[in-house]
Amino acid sequence: MKMKNNPADTPAPCPPACVVRCAHCALPVPPGLVEPGAEHQFCCSGCKTVYNIIHGSDLARFYAIRDAVGDPDAQPARTTESDYAEYDDPAYLDVYARPLEGGLMETSFLLEGVHCAACVWLVERLDRVVPGVVSSRLDFRRATVTLTFNPAVSPLSAVARGLDTLGYPPHPPRGMKKEQIRRAEDRRYWIRVGVAGALAGNIMLVAIALYGGMFGGIGREYEQLFRWTSAVLGLLSLAWPGSVFFRGAVAALRTRSVNLDVPIAIALGVGGVWGLVNTIRGTGEIYFDSLSALVFLLLVGRWIQHAQQRRAADAVELLFTLAPTRATLIEQSDGAERRRTVPVEA
Repeated sequence: MKMKNNPADTPAPCPPACVVRCAHCALPVPPGLVEPGAEHQFCCSGCKTVYNIIHGSDLARFYAIRDAVGDPDAQPARTTESDYAEYDDPAYLDVYARPLEGGLMETSFLLEGVHCAACVWLVERLDRVVPGVVSSRLDFRRATVTLTFNPAVSPLSAVARGLDTLGYPPHPPRGMKKEQIRRAEDRRYWIRVGVAGALAGNIMLVAIALYGGMFGGIGREYEQLFRWTSAVLGLLSLAWPGSVFFRGAVAALRTRSVNLDVPIAIALGVGGVWGLVNTIRGTGEIYFDSLSALVFLLLVGRWIQHAQQRRAADAVELLFTLAPTRATLIEQSDGAERRRTVPVEA
């Protein structure tokens, strides 16, 4: 005979209010880690360490900011408890640090665990946690912090340990210098594109006046003025924004090869010369409106091509992030073996 369970004997599910939350990350604390009678509960030792560091440094406002902005990507704090001794190696400092006036140094780190505005607020107050830190600025989008510190007060390893204890393990900014060079090149290229677009737009306005004069009539003096204005602006477009195609063609011919820049440069050069000749003669087509528009569109197309190539190259470079950043150096001295951690750059 089967016994029916009495609903009154079945324990009711625990309501959300009774779920024990971590005092740092606000995630549920596993039942095995709940400490009865403790004022604060933590889901892991990392959260407990970070919580004590934050409150000990009078940075408890971090939690108010986090709650105000909301944090859908909450995660337990991750601390590695590494000593980061390799960051004090001269070989590492030569590559990743830059000396400043007054004995200060500047460096950058890529940080793990950056996911909200409260993280930015906390990282930029690193000077309250680590003595010797003068300033810290966090680029949230790239999760990169730029630090100015006094190595005589705190070596770089101590600064890295400070970030680690806050739950943001630091890593060497591999490729940062390359990224800075790339961004400078992008700025110069977009200035070139902007100038090409401005010249093409103004030449088009002049061309509208000339085309209108073909149907409605235009004074000879105004026609010559517009033709010379178009010629001057068109030659400027070919001379600076369009020079990238001429340089590419010359470089290809010097290596006895032909690339896409060669026919483009020939077309631009022939069109520019013929347009200038017709401007001087005062008759015939001058082509500068078409040439300037062609330069602008070709530059935009080249940018799209480079962007696709760059994405492919970045995907390949991600593989290099799997490479180790430090190694253990074994030294023999008077029969004794000594081990120390050094950066791979050494």
